[in-house]
Amino acid sequence: MATDGGLGRVRTRALSTTAPPARALTQLLRGTGYRALAIDATSFRIIPVPRPVKIPRAAPRPAAPPPSSGNAQDIIVTASKQGTELARYPGSVSVVGRGVTVPGGSVDLSDVAAHTPILQTTALGPGRNKLFIRGIADSSFNGATESTASLYLDDVQIAFAGPDPGLKLYDIGEVEIAEGPQGALHGSGAIGGIIRLTSNPVSLDRDGGRLEWGGGLTQGGAPSTDVAAVANKVLIPGTLGVRLVGYHGVDGGYIDNVRTHARDINRVLTGGLRGTLRWNVGDGWRAEAGGGSQSIVARDAQYVMSEDVLASRAAIAQPSWSDMAFGRLLLSKDWVSGLQFVSATGYVHGTSFEQFDASILGAHQSYQLDGSKTLFSHESRLSRRLPGGGSWVIGLNVVSDQSVMGRSLTVRQGVRPVIGVTNVTRSGAIFAEATHPFTHRLWLTLGGRVTAARVDGEPSIRPRSSNFVRGRSTVRIDPTLGVSWLLGGNWTLFGRYQSGFRTGGLAVAAGVGRVANFESDSIQMTEVGLRHLRRTDTGLSASLSLSRAKWTAIQADLINRGGQPVTSNIGDARISALEGWADWVPQRNWHLTGALFMTDNEVLGRTAALSRANNRRLPETPSVSARLGVVRDIPIGAQWLLSAKVEAAFVGPSVLGVGDMLDVRQGGYGLADLGLTARHGRYTLAATLDNLLDERGNRFAYGNPFLLGRRNVSTPVRPRTFGLRFSADF
Repeated sequence: MATDGGLGRVRTRALSTTAPPARALTQLLRGTGYRALAIDATSFRIIPVPRPVKIPRAAPRPAAPPPSSGNAQDIIVTASKQGTELARYPGSVSVVGRGVTVPGGSVDLSDVAAHTPILQTTALGPGRNKLFIRGIADSSFNGATESTASLYLDDVQIAFAGPDPGLKLYDIGEVEIAEGPQGALHGSGAIGGIIRLTSNPVSLDRDGGRLEWGGGLTQGGAPSTDVAAVANKVLIPGTLGVRLVGYHGVDGGYIDNVRTHARDINRVLTGGLRGTLRWNVGDGWRAEAGGGSQSIVARDAQYVMSEDVLASRAAIAQPSWSDMAFGRLLLSKDWVSGLQFVSATGYVHGTSFEQFDASILGAHQSYQLDGSKTLFSHESRLSRRLPGGGSWVIGLNVVSDQSVMGRSLTVRQGVRPVIGVTNVTRSGAIFAEATHPFTHRLWLTLGGRVTAARVDGEPSIRPRSSNFVRGRSTVRIDPTLGVSWLLGGNWTLFGRYQSGFRTGGLAVAAGVGRVANFESDSIQMTEVGLRHLRRTDTGLSASLSLSRAKWTAIQADLINRGGQPVTSNIGDARISALEGWADWVPQRNWHLTGALFMTDNEVLGRTAALSRANNRRLPETPSVSARLGVVRDIPIGAQWLLSAKVEAAFVGPSVLGVGDMLDVRQGGYGLADLGLTARHGRYTLAATLDNLLDERGNRFAYGNPFLLGRRNVSTPVRPRTFGLRFSADF
C-alpha cells in the first residue's frame, strides 16, 4: 500500500531473492528515500524516510513532542480479531488514545466516558458503576444480570456480570470501544458492544519506566492525591522482559453529613499492582503471563438530598469496598504467510460489600449486600490476512462464571440474613468471520457464532456450590453481515447487521425472600454510516452513522418499593441512534475534536403499559450528549512545548428507569474544563481546572434504595477542582 504520490516516480533495480518480504523490500528501496512499514507479515505501506533536521552543534536538543495522534487509517480495530484497518471496518468504533488522549492520572472508564458521548455510566462510585454503549442500557441498578458491555484487558475478558470493576488506567495505551451488538465474535453479554483496554507492551530492547504524581484541590472539599510507578526491565535482550505497574490514590470527599457532623464523607482509596512477563520463544512464538490486583475502599456514599446543597442526612455511615485479582496467559505465533494463532486464558476473582442506611425501616437499621464473582475464560483462534487484502478468523471460546449475591438486615436484635442467589453460567462457542474484497472498493464481511450455554442457580442464605439447581440450556446462532465501499476522496460508506443475547438465570424476585427465573434477552441491530479518514498529519477525520435496534425480553435489575433488589424481564424496546465524531487538524499546532450522540427509544410491555406514556424510556440514555475540544501547541524555544486545552461537554436529560416509580430526572447539565501542559524532554507538568464554572448537576438519581420515594436524591457533579500532575519518563 502506498500513501505518497511521489512514489510513482521512483525507479529501482530489479531484485531476485528468496529473502522474507521485509528484508527484500529493504534491499529494493535502499537509496530511494522511501522505506517499508509493516502492517503484518505480508502487508506493507511504503512511506518516505523522514529527512534529518540539522541542528547547530552548540544548540541543545529540542523538547520531545507530544505523542502523535497518528494517521487515522493506521488504527487497527482489534475487536474484529482479523486486524482490520479502521478504513475498512464496517461498523462504528471509537479509539481513545489516538487523536483523543487517554485522560492522565487516577482515572477509570467512568472518566473515559466523559470524553466520548457514546459511552454512558452510572455514578454509584468506583467499582460499583455500570457501563452502557450507544444507549443499550437495561437498568441503573446492580444485580444478577450479565453486563450489556463486555470488558477486556488486552485479549482476556475481565468482567462478565455486575458492575465495571473500576480498573485504574495507568500504563494503558488505548481504550477501544467497538459498538455492538458484538455477538458473532464476542458472544453473550456484548449486546451493547465491547470495551478493550490495551496495555503498553513490554519492551525487550531497553529498560525504562515512568514516575507519576498528581494532586487536586476541590472547592469546599478535601484534597486528592495519587502516585504511580511503571518499570520495564529487559531480562534477556530481545527474548525476555518484565513490566510492572503500581499505584495508590486518594479521591478527596466533598460531601458533608449534617446529621453526624462528619465532613468530606465520600472519600475513596484505591491501590493496585499489575505485572506482565513477556517471552519471545523463537520461530514466531510469543508468550505472555500477567496478573494483578486492585482494592477500592469508599468511606461513605456519594449522594445528597439536593443537587444544590452538597450535604447528606444519613443516620449511619454507608461504606463500600471491592477487591479484584486476575491472572492471564497469552500464547501466540505469527507465520510469514500472514497466519496468526492466539490462545488467551484468563481468571478473575472479585469480592464486594455495600452498606445502606435503612433507618427508614427502623432506628439504626442497615442493609448489606455481599458479592463474590469468579470468572474463567479461554479462547483459541486462527486468523490470516491475505495478500489480496481479505482476511478471516475462526476460533472457539469457553466461559465459566460464578456470581454470588448475599443480603442481610442489621437490626437491634442482630444480623438477619435475607435470601440471596448464586448463578453459575457455563458456555461454549465456535465462531468464524471472513472479509472478502469483491473489488478494490467493495468489501464484504460475513460471519457467525454458535453458542451453547446453561445457567445453574441456587437460592440460599449461605450459597453451597455443590447444590445447584440445573437451569435451562440455550443454543444460539448469532450472524453478522457487513459491507464497506470506498467512495473515493478517503470517504467510506459502511453498513452492518449484528445480533447478540444474554443468558437468563435465577434472581431475587418481588416480595420478601423470594427468587424467580428470568429469561434470556436478545437484540438485533442494523447500522449505516459514512466515514472520512485523513491521510496526512493535517486534515479532517470524521464519521456519521445511524442505527436502529430491536431489543426483546429485556433483562433488568430493579428496586421494589421496599428497597429490595429484584430482576425480571420488563418488555421490549426500539432504539434509534444518530452519532458522529470529527477530528480536525487544520494546521500542525491546532487540534479540534467534537462528538455527538442522539438517541430515541420506547419500551413496550407490561411494565411500560402501567406507566404514563412519557415514562416509557430506557434508563441512563440521554436524548442528546455532545463534547467539543480544542488543543493548541506552542513551541517555546528549542526545548519546551506548551499545550493549551479547552473542552466543553453537555449531558442531556435521562431517567433512572422505566415506569412511574423510576421516572426520576438526571443529567441535563454542561461542563467546561481547561488544561495547560508543559513538556521538556522526559518531563511533563500539567495543570487542569475541571468544572470551570462550578456547575451543579445530578449525575445519577440513586444512592440509597430505601430513599427512592424521595425524588430529590442526587449524585452531584464534583465541584470546581484544580489539579496538578508531574511525570518523568526514564
